[in-house]
Amino acid sequence: MITVCPVRKAGPPDAPELMDICRAGFDEHRMFKMDDSRVSTMLTRAFNGHGAIVGALGQTGKVEGAIYLLISQFWYSSEWCLEELFCYVRPQFRKSTNAKDLIEFGKRCASELGLPLVMGIVSNERTQAKIGLYRRQLSDPIGAYFAYNMPQRDFNDLPLYKSEI
Repeated sequence: MITVCPVRKAGPPDAPELMDICRAGFDEHRMFKMDDSRVSTMLTRAFNGHGAIVGALGQTGKVEGAIYLLISQFWYSSEWCLEELFCYVRPQFRKSTNAKDLIEFGKRCASELGLPLVMGIVSNERTQAKIGLYRRQLSDPIGAYFAYNMPQRDFNDLPLYKSEI
């Protein structure tokens, strides 16, 4: 039986919603200030097929979640991998298989390219549940991610968050 993947390749018409998804994901980790210009540049790179792809769930205008995959190398190796930059499902769509579908899209892309898929979680909300999901869909984690000397941020004072969200 053939199963149809509900994740589609995102394109330029999806850019406004993908920017909103990136802001929402940022709200869950708040490590560094989000630079809209840099995010837009990376989305354009994926839209143009320059070593990256964005998979989206839902129709343009109704994107429920997305995953960004980048063909990349670790600093210490000349081997290529498929690196997930973000994987995010809007909260109102999380009681579905959407996150699993996005991960499956990443796995399918990695298989088609013959590259290892590297995914991670940077979050301050429901982190353990997300780790459990990734463990079930991928494998046991390799290592962990820590931060030192990160400034505590209150982003409610930023103009972006007062006027646009």
